Amino acid sequence: MAREQIGPEIELTVVVPTYNESKNISEMVHRLDGTLKGISWELIFVDDSSPDGTADVVRFIARTNHRVRLISRHNRRGLASAVIEGALAASANIVAVMDGDLQHDESVLPDMYHKVRNGEADLVSASRFLREDGADGLSSAKRVAISNNGIKLSNLIFKLDMTDPLTGFFVVRRDVVRRALPDLSELGFKVMMDLIVSANPRPRVMEVPFKFRERQHGESKLDNRVMYEFFLFFIEKKISSVLPLPARFLSFAFINSIGILVHLAVLFPMLALFGGENSDPFVSAQLVATFVAMAFNYTANNLVTYSDRRLKGAKFYAGFLIFVALCSVGILGNVGVASFLHQDYPTVSVLIPAVAGALITVVWNYVATSAFVWGRTKYPGVFFQRRRRVQA
Repeated sequence: MAREQIGPEIELTVVVPTYNESKNISEMVHRLDGTLKGISWELIFVDDSSPDGTADVVRFIARTNHRVRLISRHNRRGLASAVIEGALAASANIVAVMDGDLQHDESVLPDMYHKVRNGEADLVSASRFLREDGADGLSSAKRVAISNNGIKLSNLIFKLDMTDPLTGFFVVRRDVVRRALPDLSELGFKVMMDLIVSANPRPRVMEVPFKFRERQHGESKLDNRVMYEFFLFFIEKKISSVLPLPARFLSFAFINSIGILVHLAVLFPMLALFGGENSDPFVSAQLVATFVAMAFNYTANNLVTYSDRRLKGAKFYAGFLIFVALCSVGILGNVGVASFLHQDYPTVSVLIPAVAGALITVVWNYVATSAFVWGRTKYPGVFFQRRRRVQA
């Protein structure tokens, strides 16, 4: 028996990542309802546990509006991953992506959708720079500079010919997302560009102009990490064919390389400090330098490498204790190797055993802490979870 058709086929899914944008939800639904006449559409909000109650607002609207859906994420953050999850949950074969801050002009969506549906392109992006006043919404000189530099580097490095490859407003065939999935960056730098670069074969791309509005409510996703993430994205994509290392590991290793410099900056003053007490102060100095470098590595990785899983408050300190415990094996290897080299080769500069010892910890630290400090498990948050009473 054939299934009963209960409604029109969904032609377009609009995916909107949100964080602290409760004041924009109702207005966005209203604007899309007025814009997408003649198109069967649905709207998926992907909310990263907004503390302002964004998810509750979406739920309230969804009770009476069958077009509206919610993906509410726990202990996960990130614009790119939110876009991908929303696109994979889409009912339609064509997916639109736009911000929840009302800066993207929804009136261009029908044209973008029809260009993809009619086969003119696999991905249509809305460009702020195809009209003179298009980028007025970039209200600060800092945001303008970041955007301009990113555009130039993107076109040059990835052989693109786009006026706005960093835009977060685009329409794409869902099969493009599926093709790109295996090679998408783990850090998720600028998801549209990542989709274009990662999909094999590359999608046919077209741009349309739009006016970037001033922000009304919500929080900007553009911050100081953007250029750092671009650097990691570039390295990851360029070496992936030879050495497939994820961007998160590259970031971890890069921060640990800075940690080596911190280690050395502490080591030499400690050598002088402990020199009066010991005939050979190296072991004591190496221990102090190791712990200082470890504290730096933990803090920097929590802020940058694992920004989407960042530990705060009590969890930050618990995470550090767990980090120390897990890295104790690496510390023993660090000090043991460094001391062995220093004792057996006393004429060699202390730089060599110090660096060798510090490098021992990198791989172990990444594997262990990725799993148990910033991993997807409930550890260390398990120590702070309240037990829920079972209602009879």
